[in-house]
Amino acid sequence: MANHISNFFYFFVILTTIAAVQYSTVDAGKCTSIFNRCDDIDCPGHCKSAHGTHGVSWKCDLFYLCTCTFNQNPSSKNLCRIGMGTCYQGECDQSCCNAKCAATYKQGFGTCIPNQFTKDRCVCSYRS
Repeated sequence: MANHISNFFYFFVILTTIAAVQYSTVDAGKCTSIFNRCDDIDCPGHCKSAHGTHGVSWKCDLFYLCTCTFNQNPSSKNLCRIGMGTCYQGECDQSCCNAKCAATYKQGFGTCIPNQFTKDRCVCSYRS
């Protein structure tokens, strides 16, 4: 019985290691970019034309901006950008936005971008 448990344990460790390597390989070049408002452009079409076969998915974010997710060559010098919510006094200011980005993305830094109609947005720039 003990031999079956130890064999199962080793099998589980090997399987987990393989899954972790595959997951990190797929995620390594994952990048996002933000474009115009979703009601101003065809977001799925724009993501496909901008990123071609590298396009993975798209969504309209909290501010209804078209956000494309795609695979980018990790050696690329281009920065990836993604919205990280709102920036406003009392809840999350510039230092909070920067801290959220640094904690979420490798080499990430945040910037509060003014928005005249709604609350300012926290945009995170990072390398894939």
